[in-house]
Amino acid sequence: MHAPKQPARYAVLGVVCALALSGAARTRSVAAQAREPLLVERGTSISARTPEAAPFAPLGRLARSSKRDVPAGEYLPFYRGNDRKKTLSVRAFRIDTRPVSAAEFATFVRANPNWRRSRIKPLFAEASYLADWGRDTDPDPATLGAPVTSVSWFAAKAYCTSIGFRLPTTVEWERALQVFGEDFVVHASQSTGARSAASLWEWTADFNSIPIAGDASESVTNLFCGAGARANDASDYGAFLRYSLRSSLKADFALKNLGFRCAEDEP
Repeated sequence: MHAPKQPARYAVLGVVCALALSGAARTRSVAAQAREPLLVERGTSISARTPEAAPFAPLGRLARSSKRDVPAGEYLPFYRGNDRKKTLSVRAFRIDTRPVSAAEFATFVRANPNWRRSRIKPLFAEASYLADWGRDTDPDPATLGAPVTSVSWFAAKAYCTSIGFRLPTTVEWERALQVFGEDFVVHASQSTGARSAASLWEWTADFNSIPIAGDASESVTNLFCGAGARANDASDYGAFLRYSLRSSLKADFALKNLGFRCAEDEP
């Protein structure tokens, strides 16, 4: 596939990026979100800029499917910096083979009443949080094994911490996709390739920062949802959409097509 020659191609994809946010049937403006990003500078810690979430009970390391070992290596960010350095070094880590399921998250909310739909504070999740569950602690039985969605970043982070893990960083998530390819992402159909956008989006620890090799001064607002000319590989539309969606999110969002998985440092 050849790189697009016209900026209009990325303008169209910017519209697709905005449509991805309609997963929770909202009509918020992506442009308005861009004017008030949760993070504004690359490398800023989300936890340092957001309030402390409700306490939670540690669950211990729940019985889960095995994690995958991701070897140390180099990751080529979607956006390039202004100097000659193109890749980022990534340390070895481990990541879940699949997103956290509804059944697993139900175990968490049963043990932690403050994270139930009826009790969570608006600061930590919008009204669509777990909206598809029949009751506070009971997902639809037909979806118990499916990835949990409609969870905020705060809730996803709390879940991972409660079982002794953490959310993967954006670079780690993208590195895992680079290593494992199509088998890593969750698609609605088998026809979607690894370089395309997944039908299920996933939270990352630093979702609203943009990894750029060797360029510490770059800001999210300079690259938000559409700067295809800065791409290292302008034909990678899937990466463009993933970065665009992440840049559009806020930590309290709870979209019906947004889940998460946990990661950990390699022992």
